[in-house]
Amino acid sequence: MDDLPGRMNASGVYLRRPRLLSVLNAANGAAVRTVYGPAGAGKTMLLLDWMDQLPSLAPAVYVELTGAATARVRWRRIKAPGSPGGARPRDLDPAGDGLLSLPDAAGVLDRLPPADAGSPDEPATVVLDGIDAVTDPRLLDRLIGGPLRHRAPETARARKPAVQVVLVGRHPPNRPVLPGLGPVTLPADAALDPRELRLTSAETAQLCALRGLDVAPADVRHLYAVTGGWAAGVAIAIDTLQNGPYDMQQHLDEILRTGADLDGYIEDDVLAELAPDQRDAVEAASILTTVNAELLTALTGRPDSASLLAALAEHRRVFVELDGVSGWYGLPRLWRAALHHRLLTTAPDRLHNLHRTAAAWYAEHHRPAEERRHAAAALDEPPGERRARGTGADTRRHPGTAAGGLLDHAWRALQAGDAVTARQCLTTALNGSAGGGVALWLRATRMGALADHQQGRLRAAARAADDVRATLHRHGIADSRDEGWALLTLAAVAVLRGQPERANRCLDDLLVQNWPPDPALLAGETFHRLLATYQTGRPAAALAAAERLIAEDADTLVLPGWAPRAARIELLTARGFIHDAGRHLDADAARFPPVVAALAAARIALATARRPGTDAERILRPFLGERQVSLVHAVELRLLIAAGARRAGRPAVAERFERDATAVASGEQLRHPFIVLRLLEGATRAAPPPPPAARGPGERPELTQAESSVLGMLVGFLTVGEIAGELHLSPNTVKTHIAAVYRKLGVHRRRDAVRRARELELL
Repeated sequence: MDDLPGRMNASGVYLRRPRLLSVLNAANGAAVRTVYGPAGAGKTMLLLDWMDQLPSLAPAVYVELTGAATARVRWRRIKAPGSPGGARPRDLDPAGDGLLSLPDAAGVLDRLPPADAGSPDEPATVVLDGIDAVTDPRLLDRLIGGPLRHRAPETARARKPAVQVVLVGRHPPNRPVLPGLGPVTLPADAALDPRELRLTSAETAQLCALRGLDVAPADVRHLYAVTGGWAAGVAIAIDTLQNGPYDMQQHLDEILRTGADLDGYIEDDVLAELAPDQRDAVEAASILTTVNAELLTALTGRPDSASLLAALAEHRRVFVELDGVSGWYGLPRLWRAALHHRLLTTAPDRLHNLHRTAAAWYAEHHRPAEERRHAAAALDEPPGERRARGTGADTRRHPGTAAGGLLDHAWRALQAGDAVTARQCLTTALNGSAGGGVALWLRATRMGALADHQQGRLRAAARAADDVRATLHRHGIADSRDEGWALLTLAAVAVLRGQPERANRCLDDLLVQNWPPDPALLAGETFHRLLATYQTGRPAAALAAAERLIAEDADTLVLPGWAPRAARIELLTARGFIHDAGRHLDADAARFPPVVAALAAARIALATARRPGTDAERILRPFLGERQVSLVHAVELRLLIAAGARRAGRPAVAERFERDATAVASGEQLRHPFIVLRLLEGATRAAPPPPPAARGPGERPELTQAESSVLGMLVGFLTVGEIAGELHLSPNTVKTHIAAVYRKLGVHRRRDAVRRARELELL
């Protein structure tokens, strides 16, 4: 099943994943690296594609370890002494040598490459796929150690080893210790883990196109939400859609109802390595969206539920931790659906008893929504009635009438872009409703995060969004709209900080969280995705997404509702369609706050007027003293005035406004206005470079964005693994960034790093 993504094209064309190929290529200095993830994660597809791009003269072999005693050579490029240059370029043997014993496979590796085959510029490559199936340490030593013993002497391999070995499996291998070589160290950035292997939503769209499936953008998002980026699940869904009438919603409903007929695969390929009682526990957990040790013990009677969950969540082996702190876990959505369907068809009595037990547990813990859902399932109500009762993902009680009215008023203010009024309503609602409980607090806090974002208060917005997620996780709540809005806020903050990759990761997480889909969240996801696309220098793609959002009448669901139309005018201006930009400004200006309309007019003036500097400054100066203007607009005002002044030959005025813009932006690490102005101006001298993520006097160290993000999470007690989870990085990558931060700050401990960073105002 791990080959399913690799079967995308019978001609051998694989989904190209540059972000992962770059990691593999960047690790060329490592003698040993690892790629690990659950069954169906697309490991084989990735490695075969990578090997196909290796230098044509470099010898390579791909060995599939089919069990504890056998192997198969699936792919190889060998040296041929009689051929020109000592090698036959592109000598590929996909048929391989058939099924071999492990000693024979080790013999093949001993002969490939010969001692002089590799060079620092063209290292030989050996991929061992399924390494965790080999239990005999002596055979493991032969398989890994044979090729590594052919490494060039230390002086000759100063740049690269002559042989690079890639270990592929479902779990990270133990640190190999080889005779004569000592411990084989796995350096940072030489490992790809399950989180990194997960397809992105963009890769899911590319996979559909590669397979010849024409899927609407909204349907791609729904497909991604259901599969969670699990490569095998995406491939199965595409196969099914190609073999029948295209109806994405009906198809996805069927997948979630039947588990895509994956129950046998889950049993054979995912759970086969577990003991029978462990498999029973995983099956029992499949009736739940999330599970903790106490709830699993109630379902199974196991006293060791905590240790079992922790063990099966290590490296996302079966379960996935919500946050690494709360003790709540979940199964991937498709796995959960398949196992639940298996119970329904093979053990319906057990399934109903499990639902009754879960209902009783939730009743005892005052969780009425989940109690009702499991009670309904125990009675085997028709699916329509069960859906009408709700999914149990959102357990909040409705706040009182007065507080609810204030929150509704705050929401309307956010839709209009009036963050000041929204904040006043939220403060009054919280102060006057002490009995509102967690439900009221969650709704008000995530709306407060959106208000902070609209005002440009990015630190406060991110902190509030993180608080919402932590509270939900502490209660074991997943698939919640509250968390969806929190993720959208984090993505929006990342966009304004000039971090499009981080924004896209948050938006992908939002898609998985947002099921069944909420139209407003989908509209917000589309909008912030197009802003991230614009930042990466693709205004045409961003404009197409904005036009589609408006054409589908989904733009009014975005917060604020006028933002997509304002973005369309900016994107039209950036693409040089000045007449169209002016036409849309004339049509939509009444929708915009005055400062937004003025900014759009100033951009058009800079692109068209004979005296652009004078016109832009005349349009924008009245707004410089307004206290209601958000930080984002305040920065944009100053940058556009500076750009016009520089064009008008007034460099001193331009420099003054640029300094003011940088001073306003630096406190919140606001970079978006600088980036888009450079794009708008064609990266001319009129636009100053964006400030660094951590800016300050000369004595401050220059940190990269990634290092700044890691530094911010060193405050507190998060482990390296928890930081990696929050930032969607591998633990090895986090360790590398921590080491760089320590080096730049001149410290050796976390506590000293935090203290020094605060002294330098980096935190």
